[in-house]
Amino acid sequence: MDIFEEIIAAKNANAPVVMATVVESLGSAPREEGARMLVKQDGTTVGTIGGGAVEKKVLDEARAMMGAAAPKLVKYELQDIGMACGGGMSVFLEPLLPAPRLIIFGAGHIGSFLSRIGKMLDFHVTVVDNRPDFASAERLPWADAVIAEDYLQTIGSLSYSESTYMIIVTHKHAHDFEILEQLIRKPFHYLGMIGSRAKVAKAFQQLRDRGISEEIIKKIYSPVGINIGANTPAEIAISIAAELVAVRNGAPAASCTLSEPSAKAPAGTACAVP
Repeated sequence: MDIFEEIIAAKNANAPVVMATVVESLGSAPREEGARMLVKQDGTTVGTIGGGAVEKKVLDEARAMMGAAAPKLVKYELQDIGMACGGGMSVFLEPLLPAPRLIIFGAGHIGSFLSRIGKMLDFHVTVVDNRPDFASAERLPWADAVIAEDYLQTIGSLSYSESTYMIIVTHKHAHDFEILEQLIRKPFHYLGMIGSRAKVAKAFQQLRDRGISEEIIKKIYSPVGINIGANTPAEIAISIAAELVAVRNGAPAASCTLSEPSAKAPAGTACAVP
């Protein structure tokens, strides 16, 4: 495959890559302006910017910034890095980031609406439910992945990072807490669980009883959603999606999250049992 086919493949796999483009070529540099090399997550490359020490330098720079948001311009005097040809090169390194991953536990009405909205908001969407009738590609064609398996078994098989968003909206309170207890031990950017104020307060106390620190509990968004007076499943999904966007953009959200045992969630929010 050529470079652009590889970029499409990386996008489909939701994997980061870095594009290295020669933007200035002086003297006896090995490649002219416009030469490109794509660096993949595993360090393999497609294309070349001339080989030798300069390409190794650029490869190392690209791997170091893999997953970063900001591009970078690097400049080299080739004789200074051991290349006898002399001259100089400037290379623009551009990270091509994967979509943030949104994992939705629960494929009921709220989960279905949320998965569709999440995809519209450029998340890479995975939906998990232990009911095959609900978790099917036919029912959720917009999701990137649909998993119809036991929740706890699936949690062990998924990958997580500091950029992962996770929301728990299953059809049973028991499932919600089991999932929450496992996910709180994973890296994440956002972790939310739907529920009434009483349900959430009980779940938080159970976490405390099991040794989970208050610092970690405060990271949980629950009850979830921005206060828009949501009542229907679609409205609740919109409320949750708005909170996801606020967190992604670093904006303050008028959330109904309970961070303290005595906190009160506003009435008429998405703080409801699915």
